[in-house]
Amino acid sequence: MRSREQQDKHATIPTTKHEMLTRPVSRRVVVRAGVAGAAGIAAAGMLRPAGAAPKRGSRFGVPALLRQATGEGQRGGRLRVATTGQPAGLDMHLTAQRTITLIGWQMFEALFTFDAAYATVPMLAEGFETSEDGLTTTIRLRQGVPFHNGAEMVAADVIASFQRWAPVSSLGLAISPFLNEVVEVGPHTVEFRLSSPLVALPSMLARQAQGLSIHPKSVLDAAGSNPLPDSGYIGTGPYQFVERQADRFTLLRRFDNYASLETEPSGYAGRKAAYLDEIEFIPVPDEAARVAGLQSGEYHYLEEIIPDQIVTLQDNPDVTIEILPPRSYGVLIMNTATGLMSDVKMRQAVLAAIAVEPTAQASHGEGYFELGPGIMMPQTVWNSDVSAEMYNQGNTEKARQLLQEAGYNGTPVRLLTTQEDLGDYNAAVVAQQQLEEAGFTIELEVTDEATMEENLESDDRWEMTTNAYVFRPDPVLIPAFASCAADGQWCSDPKVAVSQRLQTETDFEARFAALEELQRLWYEEAPAVKLANNYGVAALSSQVQGLLGQMHFEIEPEFTNCWLGDA
Repeated sequence: MRSREQQDKHATIPTTKHEMLTRPVSRRVVVRAGVAGAAGIAAAGMLRPAGAAPKRGSRFGVPALLRQATGEGQRGGRLRVATTGQPAGLDMHLTAQRTITLIGWQMFEALFTFDAAYATVPMLAEGFETSEDGLTTTIRLRQGVPFHNGAEMVAADVIASFQRWAPVSSLGLAISPFLNEVVEVGPHTVEFRLSSPLVALPSMLARQAQGLSIHPKSVLDAAGSNPLPDSGYIGTGPYQFVERQADRFTLLRRFDNYASLETEPSGYAGRKAAYLDEIEFIPVPDEAARVAGLQSGEYHYLEEIIPDQIVTLQDNPDVTIEILPPRSYGVLIMNTATGLMSDVKMRQAVLAAIAVEPTAQASHGEGYFELGPGIMMPQTVWNSDVSAEMYNQGNTEKARQLLQEAGYNGTPVRLLTTQEDLGDYNAAVVAQQQLEEAGFTIELEVTDEATMEENLESDDRWEMTTNAYVFRPDPVLIPAFASCAADGQWCSDPKVAVSQRLQTETDFEARFAALEELQRLWYEEAPAVKLANNYGVAALSSQVQGLLGQMHFEIEPEFTNCWLGDA
């Protein structure tokens, strides 16, 4: 299952914290803007003591070293990456899309990033201080960091990048209600002046899908509100843009003047050695063609692979397959705003009826998922078993009783899905079978993805849909938890109150208590049904050395500190 991330260029921006939580907006705004909701976003680990291990029974904790190559890296070669398609552009400020994230963070960098423990740490920033009243955050920039055009990165570039990004990005929209102004207080110092404290502002400025990438002010001034042209893909990253040909390739080349940190590599943080001469991203929409290309040696890395294809590759000595920590979990989302599913008894009946494992078997296959009640990923510090008894019930009799209490009369329940995402579709088919056994009348509406997205915009066009919540290091980065306007529009008073606590508390234990309260409400009010945690899969040529170490894959890998060697 993949998260569907879209945008709405005509969206208006909520102006208060309460409005960010409660104002109905279009689905496309929410998937862009609702990832932060009212704000107060902190990466897991940022508000706990340095070095503290993830707790609460996390299976994964800090990701294990999966396979670390020995010896020195070898310079040279072109890494060929088969992607699922080629986006229209690579302007990460405007669009949160997986392939853009994969390509873009090889070229661009953010002020902050996430280390191996998912803690927020400086990248282009040298450090930051927050005033005692929480209203001023001063960020000191690293000096002597060059852009690909040779100009040095300075405070004016950071401010120009922020001002372009804030009105059109998810996290920028979340920051805006709290921000009075962002000002240059020195050539390498930027100050964020707030109207009220904003918990963990650095995490909101960190490397993530549609995160704040830093660009030269001159380039942004020339582009204005238009998407960046190919000539405008100028960042500070270890690889620089060379050429892009539609439906053929995007080519990057090593930036020899890259200013790397000297700290040890850790997740997305630390030293980044650009061993590769070039990285070529080749759009290959057909899954079988991607797999065949990896087998033949034409491609070195696959952006995506479905479990069915792993059997084809697993005995090939020239291919490495690694099962990674979960990247997402499936959800069956219900329309709480209007219609049948606005009745909590109806939603509780759905929750009672669903047995999770069959949906996961259908969508991902044996060995590529795990069960777990937590609404946060198990490798994060936020994992919790609160209300575990309400997860994976598969209780047909209980569901029938709840339907009777709701006065359900057999009216068809419309379940929207698309075969363009087979994981979502297969989960929907299994859910339909289970719900009909419990007494629901389910009308499975299968359309192309564009039609489904249009239908989801209208509250009166659907009752349920399948989707996935992708990895986020903090609960308030997930739209459904931070906003009332995400798919389904879950917006009870208790949910709004606990979301505000998550966004404003500074103490980790207080925030964790709020997370557990949110998880309890999730199961009591049943705005959606959590399915299974879906493992990530890395499929790469055995020539690729050094990638499967401390690098994270949840927000797409970076191809630094890896090289092409002997298989």
